[in-house]
Amino acid sequence: MLATLWQIVLKDLKLFAADRRALLFSIFVPVAIASFMGMLTQNMGVVEKPKPIPILYVDNDHSDVSAKLKKNLLESGTLKLQDSEDAAARSAIRAGNSGVAVVVPKGFGAAATYGGHPDLELVSDPAQALQALSVRGTVVQAAAGAIYGGDSGKVEMPFALKQTTETGSGAPQWDGVAHAFAGMGVQGLLFWAIELAMGLMRERTKGIWRRTKSAPTPMWMHVIGRAVSATLRAMVILLAVFGFGALVFHVRINGSLLGFGLVWVCASTMAATFGLFVASLGKTEQQSRGLAVLVVLTMTMLGGAWFPSFLMPGWVQTVSQFIPVKHAVGGFDAMTWRAQPLPAAVTPALALLGFTAVFLAVALRRFSVESEPA
Repeated sequence: MLATLWQIVLKDLKLFAADRRALLFSIFVPVAIASFMGMLTQNMGVVEKPKPIPILYVDNDHSDVSAKLKKNLLESGTLKLQDSEDAAARSAIRAGNSGVAVVVPKGFGAAATYGGHPDLELVSDPAQALQALSVRGTVVQAAAGAIYGGDSGKVEMPFALKQTTETGSGAPQWDGVAHAFAGMGVQGLLFWAIELAMGLMRERTKGIWRRTKSAPTPMWMHVIGRAVSATLRAMVILLAVFGFGALVFHVRINGSLLGFGLVWVCASTMAATFGLFVASLGKTEQQSRGLAVLVVLTMTMLGGAWFPSFLMPGWVQTVSQFIPVKHAVGGFDAMTWRAQPLPAAVTPALALLGFTAVFLAVALRRFSVESEPA
């Protein structure tokens, strides 16, 4: 009995070791994920000089005091300033393109100098509250120094720091639940796309694709048909995810309903063609699943589906612009808790359509080559 048991175990181990690529991926996936997470967290317990926080600086006063304030902020070494206009700065923060802005109102210098006690405004993205908190102390100190000169240690401040958040009309200050449903909805869609790909590969193994090649209908039409049907299924999945979020967690579309629909369709199309892309490149189901899982996990981590991308290193934020998850999650965020109008959905939708075109082009090419007679 023990000999029989050992033969069964030995057979399975031989099969596992025979597919060396699948074996490599089964080890490489957790190693790659652990390495990435370790890279993000390795310096959390180390006290280092913080990198300058990028902020927008709006000078509506154009006085000596506002010029000194800007100079003090630059010399603090903790902030990186970019000059901006009032409307442009608020628009950038509403869209999530900038985190914090310092707005110096007109007449601030004169009022602060002669006892008027004006407001100095600190405008922030509600999703970046920690960043705004870090900036606040530096702004207070720099403003006091600009007004009092060298004697900035006085107890009473001749101004008030008014801290506000900038969101679209009717938007909540911050809705982590809506962001979670956007991120996990897109991640779930991509994992579903992997299963779609595995199903197509099983059809290939069973010879169904060979019979498809012999049919009078051209291969490209079969691929397009699969893409359309997969898109419709992906739309149902996303609709179910956000529907549950709306019913149970009160996730709301505070922005453009048409814009949400645009991102919904484009994200579904991207996921569907990603599944075809994986199926067209794969050799064996086991190898393809391991690699596809690694790709999806990497895209969701770098794309901000797990946690906001502004918490990541600068190079990661740059790389994320070339990842479809970033645009899908950003588009859903803009249409839900950020309460953005329709134009805010156009850029992420176009980016998702760009990825769709690449995935579909590769799938069409690969399946067409396979269908050519030897």
